Amino acid sequence: MSKTKLNTLSVPTFRWLGVNFTERDISKYETKTTAITAAAGEQKSEVIFIESEGCGNVNIEIGNGGSVKLVQVFDVEGQAVSEVSAQVAENGYFELVQLYLGGDVVSSINAELNGRKANFSADLGYLLDSGDKLDINLNADHKGRKTTSGINARGVLNGTASKVFKGTIDFKNGAVGAVGSENEEVLLMSDTAVNKTVPLILCAEEDVEGSHGASIGRLDEGQVFYMQSRGISEDKIYELAAQAKLTQVLARIDDAAALRTIRAKLGRGEEDE
Repeated sequence: MSKTKLNTLSVPTFRWLGVNFTERDISKYETKTTAITAAAGEQKSEVIFIESEGCGNVNIEIGNGGSVKLVQVFDVEGQAVSEVSAQVAENGYFELVQLYLGGDVVSSINAELNGRKANFSADLGYLLDSGDKLDINLNADHKGRKTTSGINARGVLNGTASKVFKGTIDFKNGAVGAVGSENEEVLLMSDTAVNKTVPLILCAEEDVEGSHGASIGRLDEGQVFYMQSRGISEDKIYELAAQAKLTQVLARIDDAAALRTIRAKLGRGEEDE
């Protein structure tokens, strides 16, 4: 069995933290590639469900003033390796929405903001339980002037779930007036879940603005007691809290058919329709 090194962190940190890279045996998989191109002023959107093992790449090219919205939902029995790469020209917009609902997933995201006022937004959500593994490595490369990026990740870890999120905002030389932000909210629902959050800002340009933050916590015991006193079971309380974490991510999905499928997976039916 030969393992491939994946999701290498832009600037390595202490090896004992176990976040510099991950390794998987992907020798048995063929890589499937999807290309999405939005010409100047053109708008495109696509929804992709990943439900089987394998490797998949999505290559995106966005011309001047064009836009692409990509929604990906991962609900995998086994292992999946995903790579999303985007090239964004002047006034272009790349919107990424990802939802991770299980499996052993390695996800790489690279957005190159090449043109003036190119924009990138990412909303990532995850709901992981025992046996699930997730390693995300996201890079937003600001190359053009006045480029913007906004990265938000939120999710729930239960049982023995394990998750690594590496988010890098890289202000290259020449990215004058660029603005980038990233934030993650993690809800731990067990003492055995493992969470690693690595926010990183790199800067080779002076006139830029970057920010990052993360909040990691558990359900408030007072709130749990109050809800139990109103007849809500502990299992239901945790279920509601988990679904609430994903609400903002689901709100970014405007494909009705995709939403119905996702809600069915979450056991919510059409209650939010």
